[in-house]
Amino acid sequence: MIAEKSKGKVNFINISPLALVTLSACKFGQNNSDPASSSVTGHIIKGPLNNALVFLDLDGDKVLDDNEQFIRTDATGGFTINTTATDYEIVALTDDSTVDASSGAVLSGVTLSAPKGAAVVTPTTTLMQEGGLTAEEVAEVLQLPDGVDPLTFNPFETVDAAKALEVEKVSQQIMTAVSSFASAAEGAGAEASDAFKTALSSVVNVVKDKAAKINDPNAVAGDKKLDFTKASDLALIKTEVTTKATKLTGIDVATINALVNDTTDAIKNVTDKISTVTDLKSDATKNIFSTTQ
Repeated sequence: MIAEKSKGKVNFINISPLALVTLSACKFGQNNSDPASSSVTGHIIKGPLNNALVFLDLDGDKVLDDNEQFIRTDATGGFTINTTATDYEIVALTDDSTVDASSGAVLSGVTLSAPKGAAVVTPTTTLMQEGGLTAEEVAEVLQLPDGVDPLTFNPFETVDAAKALEVEKVSQQIMTAVSSFASAAEGAGAEASDAFKTALSSVVNVVKDKAAKINDPNAVAGDKKLDFTKASDLALIKTEVTTKATKLTGIDVATINALVNDTTDAIKNVTDKISTVTDLKSDATKNIFSTTQ
């Protein structure tokens, strides 16, 4: 399958593997012998995402345009795109053919992004990119382990199992909140893409607010950290979602107000469960990580 732009949306259409190879080689000119080209290599991780659509977004609209290079990820979430472009962000789109290897479940309707130069594209890099935040700010707010650079750390390709576990648990919790609140907005009548953007931007805003207080001597520790297992922090996100969602086309205000309360409770139940995970490979972990989907 490939994606095409139609009326501001990405539509996925079927195409054979042979045709995809031909199209990539001919249309997009991925030629290793071109002295002006360079390889953009990385991994799409919320768990390794197999068959996610990755492209180099030249205009920042998160939509795959005709002049933008793309490829599908392999089983490890890996991708390589040869390009002569010098200004872009890396964007990954998931659909019904995308499988999260950490859970074995399909992960559809998600958009992840990272700045040029990133070795990984994750929920954490997406918060950075969408919020204009630094790696240091996001690491501080999300309480990532010392020494972890969100733009390079791949929890599924490291020998530091302890750090890998903590980083991936945060990633899973981020997506639990975003996906669940997006589902609530969609259930109240919003378009799927608008619902996802609303939920993501709500989490981004809370992270930005907390990042702004990192160096504030008058702020308490909890004001500088985001903990997805804390009811008070989830309430901050819920407030953002409710405010933003009521402005969406097609939304039923009474329904979204009712849904977000139940959704917040459900998110806490799942994030609490994620916090108990002790490894990234067991069947028990896969069952927990699949709960969001």
